[in-house]
Amino acid sequence: MQITRSGEYGLRGLLFLARQPSEGFVLVSQISKYQHIPETFLAKIFQRLSKVGLLRSSRGSKGGFSLGKPAGSITMREVIEAIDGPIALNRCLRREGECDEEELCPIYQVWSKAQQQLLETLDSTTVEDLARQMVRNEKKRRGEVRHR
Repeated sequence: MQITRSGEYGLRGLLFLARQPSEGFVLVSQISKYQHIPETFLAKIFQRLSKVGLLRSSRGSKGGFSLGKPAGSITMREVIEAIDGPIALNRCLRREGECDEEELCPIYQVWSKAQQQLLETLDSTTVEDLARQMVRNEKKRRGEVRHR
């Protein structure tokens, strides 16, 4: 299983919005330019995220997008699944009972454990967490540049 480019771009777009002042909307073209994401591709991703309430959109001269709820309540898993659908490391994990051998199969048990750990990580990491980490990384980088 690999997170799609759409999922990655969706996360990057929300991360950008999380770092903006809470009032107002940001144009897709601005986000696209700053994040180096094709504008039409990002617009389609943002439409999906708007439909599930992760983003708000507004038309008009002061239109654009903003977060649909606080960054601290948007998890990585929500964003990825809103774009890519349910996360499954293997087809046998898509839904319970998918595989007749799941109770006996040692491979299923490993896949299941790995998926559970992944989902726990994605559920416990919010867009706000990512924004805070980005600020720390930028400060660290600026500090390293000054010391050279």
